[in-house]
Amino acid sequence: MRLTSVQIDQAFEGKKNQHDVLLEIYKLVYRDWNSIERICGYPTVGKALSDYIWERFRSFDEYYHPDVIKGGLWLNKGFSTNEKLNAWKVDLSTAEVYYKKEVNDEDSY
Repeated sequence: MRLTSVQIDQAFEGKKNQHDVLLEIYKLVYRDWNSIERICGYPTVGKALSDYIWERFRSFDEYYHPDVIKGGLWLNKGFSTNEKLNAWKVDLSTAEVYYKKEVNDEDSY
C-alpha cells in the first residue's frame, strides 16, 4: 500500500486536535477501522512518507499545541520508519491487528 501527500494533507484538514489527525491517518491504512479491536505494534513507512508526516505534525503542533513537544504524539503513536522501503510505501505486516468479535443473537443466549 502507498499513501500520498494529498491523503496526508486531507487527514489534517479542518482538524485542531492531534488525536483526530492521528486517527484519520490510521484510517487511511486500515480501511476496516471500525472492525478493529486493537493493534499491537505499528505499521512501517518509507523515509519520505515518514518525513512528510513528521513535518506536518510538527507544524500542526506549533500552531495548535505550542506547549507540547512538536510531533510528540506521532513519535509515541505513529508509524515506524524503514529506509529500505519505497519512499511512500506502507508496510502493515509490522503490526498485528485484532478484530472485534461479531456477536449474533444466538451468541447472546
